[in-house]
Amino acid sequence: ASGGMKGGDDAAYRCALRRAFPPAIAMHSFTGTAHHAKEILEFEKELLHPESVDDGGRKRRKPKLQTKGMEPQSDERNAEVDEVIFYFGFSHVINHLMCTSEKARRKGMEAVRSIPSNRLLIESDVHAQEDVALGTAGALAFVAQVREEPIEKLSDDCVKNGLKFLDSVGLQLFDQQKQ
Repeated sequence: ASGGMKGGDDAAYRCALRRAFPPAIAMHSFTGTAHHAKEILEFEKELLHPESVDDGGRKRRKPKLQTKGMEPQSDERNAEVDEVIFYFGFSHVINHLMCTSEKARRKGMEAVRSIPSNRLLIESDVHAQEDVALGTAGALAFVAQVREEPIEKLSDDCVKNGLKFLDSVGLQLFDQQKQ
């Protein structure tokens, strides 16, 4: 390893760096761009897979997003990773209704499309308990439309992601029997 650390020191440093972060982070009503999401995911990759970093972490390898001769497909968004730190939440209220310009809406929709399926969370982003179901349904419909995915599949993915996120931070909603 370059950058001044050798062997075990570099591994110990990277282990300490990973421990400096919580087990998972939810980006609540993510309002960043697709570029911001990519940067966050690249940072996560550097934390989890340091072999993807060149020159002691100063230069990044460009990720291969396409295979030769193929157009990017939605399957690329579904790539599983060993561990997930960052999840991205979206709500209809924040990520669509509160956008003040067509440019902001377009950038927001690009961000929604850029997030891997195993990172998506849906948020109601409402304050009154009686509005949660409708807010969640609105967010689900909005994200499904933007991603051009069946609402049932997106719902299943988001439930799995939400449970995985809660489990990773030590909260379990349901008793899970270990087999």
